[in-house]
Amino acid sequence: MIFMAVNTPTKTAGEGKGMAADLSHVENCARRIAQVATSDKIVVEKSTLPVRTAEKIKEVLSENNTGVSFEVLSNPEFLAEGTAIQDLFKSDRVLVGGDSTESGKAAVAALSFDL
Repeated sequence: MIFMAVNTPTKTAGEGKGMAADLSHVENCARRIAQVATSDKIVVEKSTLPVRTAEKIKEVLSENNTGVSFEVLSNPEFLAEGTAIQDLFKSDRVLVGGDSTESGKAAVAALSFDL
């Protein structure tokens, strides 16, 4: 299981400048995972990211794949400014999302067991 916890700053250029999340770190991380993975992996996106980021991660993983199977799960954080550390250690909710395929459900179950 690999947890992706990377910076997603606001875009400073291009479409969405000043408003949209810059996903370049997410894409670079997914590309690197695909390059070095030698066995099937569950990839968990930890940041609170824009809708469809998991699909982008899957796309990057498949484009750079060397025969390894990946399941991508979303496990967003709910951290408030000023209480982020307390929120991290004493979460009032935990969400886990994945594909509704058999392998996706198995990945969700694997992560849920570890929670």
